[in-house]
Parts: sequence; structure tokens; C-alpha cells
Amino acid sequence: MTEIRDSMPVHPYRGPARGEAEAVLRIDGLVRRPLEARAADLAGMSRIEHTEAFACEEGWTVPAVRWRGVRLADVVSLADPLPSARYVRVHAGGYVVPVELGAAGDALLCEEMNGQPLPAAHGAPWRLLVRGGACFTSVKWVDRLELAATAGPREGERIARERRGMSA
Repeated sequence: MTEIRDSMPVHPYRGPARGEAEAVLRIDGLVRRPLEARAADLAGMSRIEHTEAFACEEGWTVPAVRWRGVRLADVVSLADPLPSARYVRVHAGGYVVPVELGAAGDALLCEEMNGQPLPAAHGAPWRLLVRGGACFTSVKWVDRLELAATAGPREGERIARERRGMSA
């Protein structure tokens, strides 16, 4: 049976202890201009709002989470991807989820949740939202966008499934 919740639970897996002023998003790999972006560097970019149910493999669902952020494709374009780039590998330390570059226009780097600044417990300063994706694709504490020719290891899925005692 799926449990319906009013809000998303906070899991015991914590992100890095860093302040917003220290938050840096590195964009590298198959790009012409590797860069380090801060929140101020992304401030002038268009924001998109998207609402959808957030369902977790643990068996709970939050029926309508309202996310707001910048398109992943727009952020990646700042570094000018090379033609050989086919994937954006979204990192939070060792937790990595690949997103096909062609799908990056439908993915968001979220800075707000339900009309409020994204709290650290839910992934601030940036959290990936892959629309309609599995909950493990919702990478909290994003710190690096790596452009690559292949998807590479799906460490995020492996880590999430190990936490749940499931095989990948």
C-alpha cells in the first residue's frame, strides 16, 4: 500500500555542510569552457515552475510538489558542450545520475520547493528534478555537471538501491 504524505520526509542521509555563499556548481567534461558557477551567476536565468507527484520506492508519495528552477540544458549551455557530449552526469559527491543531453531541457536544477527556498535537508542549493523520473534521479546537493560521451556508471541508482536493500 502506498502512503500519501503532505510533505516530503527528511532522510538521515545528509548532504555537505556548506553555506549558500560557498555553493559552487562545477561544469566540466566535454565542454569548451569549463566553469564554476555560483547562485549569483545563475540569478539572471529564466525560471520554470513544475508541479508533480513525488513517489519514492520506499512506498510513499507526496501528491503535488511544486518545484522551481532553471532548465538543466540552460545551465549546461553556459559551458558550451562539445558535439561529442551525449550525457550530463549530475554529481553530488559520489552520487551520480546520468541524464541524456537531449532530455536536459525537461530537467530542472531546482532552487525552490512549494514556493519557498529549497532547504538544505531537501537538497539546497540545487536539486535535480527529472520530470517523471524515479526518486533516485532527484539528486540533492548538486555540485557538478559533467558532460560525457557515455552515461557511465549509474552510481546514484546503485547507492539508492543499496540503501533500500534492493539490487540495481
